Amino acid sequence: MALGFTPKLIYYAKLSKPRIIWLLDLAALAGAFLAGRILPLNLAAVLIGGTLASGGSMIVNEGIEIEKDKVMKRTSRRPTVMGYVNKKEAIVVGSIMLLLGTAIGLIANPLTSFFILLGGLIYILVYTVWLKPRSPLNIVIGGFAGSAAAWAGYAAMVDKFDLASFLLGFLIFMWTPGHFWSLALRYKEDYAKAGIPMLPVIMPENFSAKMIAISNTLMIPFALSLYFYLGTTYLIVSSVMSAVLMYFSVRLMRNPNAEEAWTSFKVSSPYLAVLLITVIIIRLMSII
Repeated sequence: MALGFTPKLIYYAKLSKPRIIWLLDLAALAGAFLAGRILPLNLAAVLIGGTLASGGSMIVNEGIEIEKDKVMKRTSRRPTVMGYVNKKEAIVVGSIMLLLGTAIGLIANPLTSFFILLGGLIYILVYTVWLKPRSPLNIVIGGFAGSAAAWAGYAAMVDKFDLASFLLGFLIFMWTPGHFWSLALRYKEDYAKAGIPMLPVIMPENFSAKMIAISNTLMIPFALSLYFYLGTTYLIVSSVMSAVLMYFSVRLMRNPNAEEAWTSFKVSSPYLAVLLITVIIIRLMSII
């Protein structure tokens, strides 16, 4: 029995998309440190609860999208597609994880639990079920799922939602379209086969590249605005990182192909990660 149970856990771990979860956990950590104080038990609650809820939401997403994943080369080897985890199992297990993560968030406070649940519901119901099959705005509105992670981390420390919390979460929201449109441009044919109306699928490549650049440009003021809470060091780091990001956005506009889109995608992940780590380090230094 144990031999059959262990591989199943491995399949669920793969379905939970750990490469996305670590960035969501980093957002929660940044939110917690931005609040200006660290409560260890609350921090553990938001990280454990958030990780479970995020992973569960991803698993539900992949349970719902088995048929689409089958026709996309990028997703054709997922455990759900291969038959190791069926649709019902994915939805049930993922939903249990989401509810368990939400309950753990209550250890911190109800507001933290609310944001953990909100992120999961936005990802499953708003993004996966409603917008992704119907609208190129899918990833735009779905970006609030990432924002909720930062808001949960902040709320876990101070039990409130204020301008500082909003700005950090909205930075993640504004970062999301450019990041995922770059991925969609790289895998345009995959999304087209699956019938998913991502922006690069329904619009020409040069238009998509321009929208990625515009989205990134509109994000930068929100990135820089955290200077008012974090000071000059953050302003320098965010300015340099924003300049690098815009350099690759301009390159993509000039040469809107899959290779440049992939480069843009790979640059945008470290961009957000560096900003979040900078928030953590600056606040950590002030707490110490």
